[in-house]
Amino acid sequence: MSEQIPGNTLSEESADWLNMEDFAAGIDTNRIAPSHDLAGRTLVVHGADGALSLAFDESGTVTWSAEGFAWAGSGTDPYEEVPVGDGAYWIDFSLGERQVETLTVAVHPERGWALVVHSRIHDEGADVETRVMQSFHGGRVDGAAGSAEPPAPTRDLIGRRTLFRYSPNHLYEHIYLSSRRFAWQNLVGEQRGHAAAELATTYKLDAGLYLFTWREEKIPVGTVFVFDYANGRSTGKFIGLESDGTVSNTPGGALIIPFGASDYSEHQDPV
Repeated sequence: MSEQIPGNTLSEESADWLNMEDFAAGIDTNRIAPSHDLAGRTLVVHGADGALSLAFDESGTVTWSAEGFAWAGSGTDPYEEVPVGDGAYWIDFSLGERQVETLTVAVHPERGWALVVHSRIHDEGADVETRVMQSFHGGRVDGAAGSAEPPAPTRDLIGRRTLFRYSPNHLYEHIYLSSRRFAWQNLVGEQRGHAAAELATTYKLDAGLYLFTWREEKIPVGTVFVFDYANGRSTGKFIGLESDGTVSNTPGGALIIPFGASDYSEHQDPV
């Protein structure tokens, strides 16, 4: 059965390229509700690059300490926690006064795998590939009973097409082109008709569970999402600058609708 599409969405392409605040309203409508399962617990993640300690308080703050990373530091900040997959969590918070920096942690406390993503918005004119840059740090949770390996980069999504229904007024298509880029287009929403091929990174967390990020080249926006293909849900956030320079760390989430795939087996694989 086809989806019900609001009648006013079938107009011509949106006239102007939009800023973050122009399309973000309601983009968390279909997001999984946050939880507080980790309140009162402390998780310590060790990886090749360093160690991150996270102590979750009943008041909704996390006391964190990072050693060995280029962005090392410590603080106590409000956090968001969302259950994803089977027993895993998506955790996100801004780094205190370092508001242009955030940490996102995908973690399975029992199986023991963890992936830390540091995102930073750079100043205009900085010598960087995109205004939002990210680093990725796989590791293991100290004391976890499971023996899962740390998450690693994957090519699993290459060739897939997927629709993401964030809300009745937000429908996007993704096409995963290579290990470095994906293409998106807006089918329903304020960005209708807009499309781009952006720099992207994909890690496999678990069976059917992926962490996917992209960094936009036209506006200072980046994302961190967990795609749960088994349950048809995506959970994540958009970090970027609004038109007035305000830093925004905006939750997002969607229903995942598989939409086909390309098979490169008889041709040249993408990079």
